Amino acid sequence: MFWTLPALLAALLAALDATLLRRLAGDLPPPRMVAYPVFWSLPPFLALLAARGVPDLPEPFWLATLAAVPVNMAGHLLTAWAVRMAPVSRTIPYLCFSPVFVVVHEYLLLGVAPRPAGGVGVLLVVAGSWVLNAGGAGNHGPGECGGSGIMARLVRPFRTLAAERGARVMLGVALLWGLGSVLNRQMVLHATPALAGGVFFALYGPAMLAALMVFGGVRPRMLVDRPLRGAAMGAVLFLAANVHFTAMSLTTAANMIAVKRLDGVFAVLFDRLSERWGSARRDRPSGLDGSAGPAPGFLGSPGFPDAGRGGRPVRDGRLTGASLMAAGAALVVLAS
Repeated sequence: MFWTLPALLAALLAALDATLLRRLAGDLPPPRMVAYPVFWSLPPFLALLAARGVPDLPEPFWLATLAAVPVNMAGHLLTAWAVRMAPVSRTIPYLCFSPVFVVVHEYLLLGVAPRPAGGVGVLLVVAGSWVLNAGGAGNHGPGECGGSGIMARLVRPFRTLAAERGARVMLGVALLWGLGSVLNRQMVLHATPALAGGVFFALYGPAMLAALMVFGGVRPRMLVDRPLRGAAMGAVLFLAANVHFTAMSLTTAANMIAVKRLDGVFAVLFDRLSERWGSARRDRPSGLDGSAGPAPGFLGSPGFPDAGRGGRPVRDGRLTGASLMAAGAALVVLAS
């Protein structure tokens, strides 16, 4: 069970990475958003490889690495494409199926299957992630009935899958992320986590930047116009990648990804904290007596979906989803 802490830290850093990307580069087009952390994480990865050196590695490592690079590139590019074709609220929920695809790929490629209790835990994580992402308001498009019941919101994405091309693309992205996770696991079976991560990003970084420059309109000068923000995002990505490979080396890919999916819960918490911090800055005292309005995020405060009519909280499924994910992750840990 000692792999649990690195997996939880990987989830925390993944959520922080996504939050920083939205907060520090959310005003940029998707290709530049992707390029920023990739570019600024290259110096520490290259420095790590220079300091440690690259020993002779077996053929299975190189095969897994060379396969993982295009798989991850396709996942990032298709994600950007999917969210341009359909709203984020109608595409992101389908990423919750990635742990199921991890189980399938790991069985096919490595011959590893989870224990029955672990499999149930993976399904609980998937169900909780679905509720967390699909249960919120705003998952319906123009012309659709926006029923307020939780079941109506949970069933709606299944209808969206048939109607939205972007949703189907995102389901394919979940398949790619599942394959990429198993390839990462195969890499750390033949190399240390630090070496595996360094070699992967030394190949992935330049290849991804080249693709973004050719197909995404990214120019070299665009990568250095926000050095402090870029350095912050690059540092977090560097840490997140190293912790990811470390956790992946300690257990199966299915176990690790099932716990790492808690990044969805952490992301909600980070978003709420950043919203409160931003609102607190906007709501500074303006009167002579130094008083301010109600604290952001409290029931009844404007701008937050926490309160409905009469101050009653709106049940959007977040608590239920987070509880299911926590229970599933705990079951995976106990079954490992």
